[in-house]
Amino acid sequence: TYDKDAIESYWKKEKGALNQRWGYFVGKTVPFLTRLTTLFIKDGKIEDKYIPELSEQARIDLQDLGPTFIKAGQMMSVRPDVLPQATLEELTKLQDSVEAFSTEVAVEQIERELGGPLGQFFTSISEEPVAAASLAQVYLATLNDGKNTQVAIKVQRPAVLSIVSKDLYVLRRAAEVFQGLV
Repeated sequence: TYDKDAIESYWKKEKGALNQRWGYFVGKTVPFLTRLTTLFIKDGKIEDKYIPELSEQARIDLQDLGPTFIKAGQMMSVRPDVLPQATLEELTKLQDSVEAFSTEVAVEQIERELGGPLGQFFTSISEEPVAAASLAQVYLATLNDGKNTQVAIKVQRPAVLSIVSKDLYVLRRAAEVFQGLV
């Protein structure tokens, strides 16, 4: 459950981490918004010839910003009433083609959660994820159950809860700043 006051209280105590995330957010968004504004001022609108480049940069920035922003991009990728087709196509790449985190980290997480080595639970597991998305990635495996049962293992991205919590706080604060400007 999203509790604005609890999140604010927590992140006020974690100023270093919050300031670092805020700085990263600003570092990604300000150059992009400056480019949009410059093109709009120069031409009175964003010319179609700039859309593919801007769309690709938006996807890269959202991916770099992590799970919360990837999820926002995924939601926008199905909004033809809001975004041009080239942007929709670029953002669609965020559906299941997000950069994967290392399999070594995923294996450590699986073993920690299951309480033992992979071989105790599986006879095989894919060396690379079959899909990677905003919050998790998926591996194919065969259970060590004597029946060769095929399963999919969904592994949550490392520190996803902390990152998403931080991002929600940063976004809420950014919205408050923006509302003050309007």
